[in-house]
Amino acid sequence: MHPGRGHRRPWPGLAAALALAVTGCGSGDGDTGPAATAPPPSPPASSSAAPAPGLAAVAGDPRAGLRGRLLQYRRDVPARRLQVELVAGNAGLVVEALDLVAPGVPTAPADPRGAELRPGAGLALPVVAAASDCATTPGAPHAVVRLRDATGAQREVDVPLDDGGLVARLHEADCAEQEFARQVRIEATGVREVDGAEGPALDLTVRLTRLAGSDPLRVTGVGSNTVYAVDATGPLPTLDDEPAVEVVLRMRPSRCDVHALGESYRTGLVGLVVALADAEPRPVVVTPGPEVRRRLEAFAVETCRAGTD
Repeated sequence: MHPGRGHRRPWPGLAAALALAVTGCGSGDGDTGPAATAPPPSPPASSSAAPAPGLAAVAGDPRAGLRGRLLQYRRDVPARRLQVELVAGNAGLVVEALDLVAPGVPTAPADPRGAELRPGAGLALPVVAAASDCATTPGAPHAVVRLRDATGAQREVDVPLDDGGLVARLHEADCAEQEFARQVRIEATGVREVDGAEGPALDLTVRLTRLAGSDPLRVTGVGSNTVYAVDATGPLPTLDDEPAVEVVLRMRPSRCDVHALGESYRTGLVGLVVALADAEPRPVVVTPGPEVRRRLEAFAVETCRAGTD
């Protein structure tokens, strides 16, 4: 063999690389090439896809996915304001109009002003109740709601409202007050300053006058006041055959904190507890005229200031 033409031995690294290349390109049944050469598996289809927003998503639901309740906050009682709270099941719904239907308790329509419903979050829309219809039996409330979505589509649905018996309670209390007002007028007729055993006080005279009917009216208690401690100066009267009776309430300032004195509109409100015929005793609020109310408000402030001098 010619010394210059002997067989050349391949480099070990090159041989290994060729072997890997051949193995990677193999297509036999036993191919175990890199997984990266195969397409990734498709993800499994979701079985709970989120509904498309808007009315199309709830086309098959007679209530458009809405649920609701009727409630009243304590602060809204004097204004006879109720709250219709709606909860949506999907996004993209706007409330264009709402009418509360509460048999026996008529209300004015709400003014939603295009309020948007958010899934799972309550939206409270206020409505104001008129005087109860005492000739109508109270019933379960529901709301007639007109909805709109981003496409401009509209739909009106009827939503039952959970009220926990609120409509029945409002109707009963209001009708009792109406009957009381039909038979009896209650008013604050005068106020004078006195020196009581526990310091300066005001004596407020409250008169109950018969207007109609003949049911006896018993004064069974005295209500509370934000600033004043209130007690009757004598026995609580009953209005029966006489045309009128009076009760004198001694009012002594008992709170001088800024919070209490700042609620001046409450300072002039006086409460009694009365029972007409065989009915359960009920609280009534006596709202004095402007002159008496101003005196009640000013006296509380003056007495509290004098106590700090």
